[in-house]
Amino acid sequence: MASFPSFASTGTLKLEPDSTKHSTVSLLTRKSPSISYPKSQTSTPSESLNFQESLSVITDGSKIETSCYVPLLQECIERTSFSGAQNFHSHIIKTGTHQDVFVMTFLVNVYAKCGSMENAQKVFNKLPRRNVVAWTTLMTGYVHNDQSDVAISVFQEMLEFGSFPTNYTLGIALNACSAINSVELGKQIHGYSIKYHIDHDTSVGNSLCSLYSKCANLDSAIKAFLKIGEKNVVSWTAVICACGDNSKALKGLRFFTEMLADNVEPNEFTLTSVLSMCCTMLSLSFGVQVHCLSIKLGYEPNLRISNSIMYLYLRCGRFGEALRLFNGMEDMSLVTMNSIIAGYGEMMELAKDDLSAYCNGTEALNVFSELNNSGFKPDIYSFSSILTVCSKMFALEQGEQVHAQALKTGHLSDMIVGTALVNMYNKCGSIERASKAFREMSARTLISWTSMIAAFAQNAQTQQALQLFEDMRLMGVRPNQVTFVGVLSACAHAGMVNEALGYFETMQKDFKIKPVMDHYSCLIDMFVRLGLLNEAFVVIKKMDFPPNEYIWSLLLAGCKRDGNTELGFYVAEKLLELKPKNTETCLLLLNMYKSADRWEDVSKVQELMKEKRLKKLMDWSWISIHDKVYSFKPDERQAYGAEMYDYLDQLLDKAKSLVGYQSLESFELLEVEEEEGKTLPSNVQHSEKLAVAFGLLNMPNAAPIRIIKNISMCRGCHNFMKAISSLNAREIIIRDSKRLHKFVNGQCSCGDYGGLL
Repeated sequence: MASFPSFASTGTLKLEPDSTKHSTVSLLTRKSPSISYPKSQTSTPSESLNFQESLSVITDGSKIETSCYVPLLQECIERTSFSGAQNFHSHIIKTGTHQDVFVMTFLVNVYAKCGSMENAQKVFNKLPRRNVVAWTTLMTGYVHNDQSDVAISVFQEMLEFGSFPTNYTLGIALNACSAINSVELGKQIHGYSIKYHIDHDTSVGNSLCSLYSKCANLDSAIKAFLKIGEKNVVSWTAVICACGDNSKALKGLRFFTEMLADNVEPNEFTLTSVLSMCCTMLSLSFGVQVHCLSIKLGYEPNLRISNSIMYLYLRCGRFGEALRLFNGMEDMSLVTMNSIIAGYGEMMELAKDDLSAYCNGTEALNVFSELNNSGFKPDIYSFSSILTVCSKMFALEQGEQVHAQALKTGHLSDMIVGTALVNMYNKCGSIERASKAFREMSARTLISWTSMIAAFAQNAQTQQALQLFEDMRLMGVRPNQVTFVGVLSACAHAGMVNEALGYFETMQKDFKIKPVMDHYSCLIDMFVRLGLLNEAFVVIKKMDFPPNEYIWSLLLAGCKRDGNTELGFYVAEKLLELKPKNTETCLLLLNMYKSADRWEDVSKVQELMKEKRLKKLMDWSWISIHDKVYSFKPDERQAYGAEMYDYLDQLLDKAKSLVGYQSLESFELLEVEEEEGKTLPSNVQHSEKLAVAFGLLNMPNAAPIRIIKNISMCRGCHNFMKAISSLNAREIIIRDSKRLHKFVNGQCSCGDYGGLL
């Protein structure tokens, strides 16, 4: 390839060739976005030979008309047939047609479209003469083959050669500038187009709009768009995309409305860009109208548009519509699969109960399995989404399989996947493997550091959490609000009052982070754990904003535990003023008022629960064994037989023999004394006890037992799990509605605070 002078070495690009050449090409000549050729040199379909027949003819050395080469070479482009182009090229040379500039220029285009810029450059170098079409064709080839820097060099050589650029040449040069983020060179070309009054040209204006958009100069992009004399669909799409790319979605939707009013029909790129902005704004109503328009225009089978519409419905919580669209799609892409997996993850968050959430997670795993079996290769978004689903499902075995696949495919080195893996192991109760995954990350973001600090805090490994925080600071990573929530939570678990207050002050003075509700929650949590209720109340009074339901319920639980009725009733009144929406908070209030025989207040709480339509808590637990889910609720003796209940009775007897074990079963919290007219027996056991007995009977001896419970554990069950983990030397991990409990050798990771509520 010829050696071109680089733009950097020349300082400023000289855009004007010799004045004597100015008359060769009219500056005001309009070119279409694709290079046009003289009609006299093309052949009609009847004149063109069949592609395979033509290859046979030229192999025999037979002569064909010059006019037939163009449709045959065009066929090479459509087939991306590099070998065919080489055969025709050889025949062109044999017949002497290589002296025809038009045919050889077209051959440059063919090689470029087949991805062989080396051959395209060789043909260009041997052209008998080079006109502006030849230069522009070569530039276009380099831009389309992601070699925009070379395209700029070709543009510079063209100017030095004395060839005069057309409007389309300038458009291609501007596209090259956009690709390499060379805004200064783009401004020079823009100035040139203004000087010669062609900045209103469609191809130039479109390219200028895209250039300024990519360089984050939306105002200049819009100005370039407004200067265009004849705006086509590409022009409108460029300015709409510019608004979306520069966080001005509403302005982009207004341009789209103007486009329709101007009777310009949108294409698939316009519609996908508009749907993307609808997702950004969560504008479902506008998006539904765009969906209807896409059907009207015949884009319903279009995969890009279908993916965009499905993602909009997922983002707006319309999962039913998204699933119907997904199930009705004949063709799918990796984007489709990733979107629906992420959608099922969102559905888990919004599910009416944990069992429904688990079912949604199972569907996500099925889609991921289908993805692997369909020939698609999962990318970082596939792995991060499915790992997030596994963490929500408490599905360690499936998460381990995804981990192995990510390692095998080389995606584990990505920070997004690595962070998702850390979170998965942490939320499944395996802090050791979470720590190992964190250590093995090749690069870490603030989110990675923060996730690991929070993981150590949740597992009562305070020293590790604080040491990691200091390591993060030594690495020059600046903590944010969420990081300090993890740090303060770690201090709260260990009762490190001085350290917590020190970090709280450091956060404000050194990092200028204003405390939010979560930071105060950690401090109050710490004081309540230590029984320092007055100190917790002082923190509440110092807050810059009104405390929420969670903070008051923390203090109320502490008052109930420690028998501080005076402060407890004050806190209860504050909670009633907030009209709590959480059923467990209301039941905590009921228990407190009932224990003090304050029946009038009991009636108030009951009326509030009716007003808020808060249902009585139903006690459910479930355990997954060999990919099968077993669910439990109190008094289901018939479902799993007498053997399990006999074994549970044995466990209870063993637990009672332990020194310090207290059975504090309380169905008052669950409000399940009557269900559909049936009175529950007095010896009924909570669901997590049934689940753990079933797990001990049906799982291998060394396997940890993982249970999900839909409400908080009571203190009696908490004590029971501690005892069983010690007696049976088993690791028991239970995730209830409040936190993760990891019972090992008679100790719980929550620091015995889990039974407080």
